Amino acid sequence: MTRAKLVSSKAVPFHPEFGEVVSPIMEPATVDSKAAIDKLLFDLGYLVGRPTTNAKYRMLLSSFLCQAQRLADRVKRKGGDMIIGWPHDEAYWRVRSQVGYKIAKQLREALITHGWMQHKVNASINLHEQLGSCHGYLIADSVLSLADDLSFQSNESLIYATKSSAKKTKVVDRAIDKRTKAFWALWKTAPLTFGDQQMWTAHRSFSDAELTKGGRLYGPWTSMRKEDRLKCTIDGKPVAEVDVSGMYLTLLCSITGHVPFTKAFDDPYQLPHKFDGIDRLEVKAVINSAIGGGTWRQYKPTKMMTDAGITQERLIEIRKAIIPTYGCLKALKKGEMYSETLAIHETEIMMRLVERLQRPIFILHDCLICQQNIALDVGKELQREYVSYSLEQGWMPIEPAFSIEMDGKEKHLVSGSIVL
Repeated sequence: MTRAKLVSSKAVPFHPEFGEVVSPIMEPATVDSKAAIDKLLFDLGYLVGRPTTNAKYRMLLSSFLCQAQRLADRVKRKGGDMIIGWPHDEAYWRVRSQVGYKIAKQLREALITHGWMQHKVNASINLHEQLGSCHGYLIADSVLSLADDLSFQSNESLIYATKSSAKKTKVVDRAIDKRTKAFWALWKTAPLTFGDQQMWTAHRSFSDAELTKGGRLYGPWTSMRKEDRLKCTIDGKPVAEVDVSGMYLTLLCSITGHVPFTKAFDDPYQLPHKFDGIDRLEVKAVINSAIGGGTWRQYKPTKMMTDAGITQERLIEIRKAIIPTYGCLKALKKGEMYSETLAIHETEIMMRLVERLQRPIFILHDCLICQQNIALDVGKELQREYVSYSLEQGWMPIEPAFSIEMDGKEKHLVSGSIVL
């Protein structure tokens, strides 16, 4: 996911993806860190008598400081301002944890009053509902040192295991919650660790009220830059990312039986001798835009396409070239066969793999984060799980292509193939 710098405090359109958006995800990991956070809350005037309320303030302030540190690292590398997103939408806070909107609003106002941050960017778009309530706040330089020597960890007691963007209240599904929390228990045995941050919880986010679409897992590692994730450790050992090449496209090929490649392939977006003069990024942008929108009949460039430099005239050229080859795209249908319905299958495959292996392997959409020494084995097991799931569904079995990335090393590519 690309991140854009925020450059204006006026209410004009801007890229919706802040470097960090405050979310209740972390808590102090040690007694000393807890005491330090409580001292900060006392200075802000929000250390009260009720232990449950204090726990909520403690979690939100810990998350803010943790995310401020991440943002500072990003700004140091990429430049820009220390502007963090803070949603004003009540539902955003209500559906994620017991922290809730009231406490989020009170802490935000206290941080402003005490000079920790100041409002800089009016809302243009909301990450939760596209309604425009995620504002940008410039964090004061003095805030960053407040987190020095503090350690943080995932919270289990206050966050919800399941949420849906189609609902404005807490989602309760005992079966889904139980399954998700079983992953927490497994991951807690060997957390994904970055510096002084230990991470092991993630919620499942659905896009419909029936909990049949979407369903991807979102944890503290989801919004991290790849460069930082690759510096993480699991049980003290360096990590690798095992990333499926074109998971949605591969799923669509399996479901429809329309496969554009021969028995073996390295990249479903890049077919040798097929598209002269068309760059892989252009092919990927057009295909993923089609999958996201649920239609192959796209006549105007999406943002994904314009980011790839595709004009309307260029879109017409690319569509004419690739549609005959990628016949699977004609099965797309808004609301029925598109990215959110494919996400359910993607997540199910990933979850089944981790459940079967019972190893601390962290799920990041179509990517798995594991220890480097088992990365190739995990990728091969992922291919096996995909084939097994495809046969169960009555689809064409395909071993997906995947890559392995490690910090400071060249990407390793592993071919996929049609299982005959």
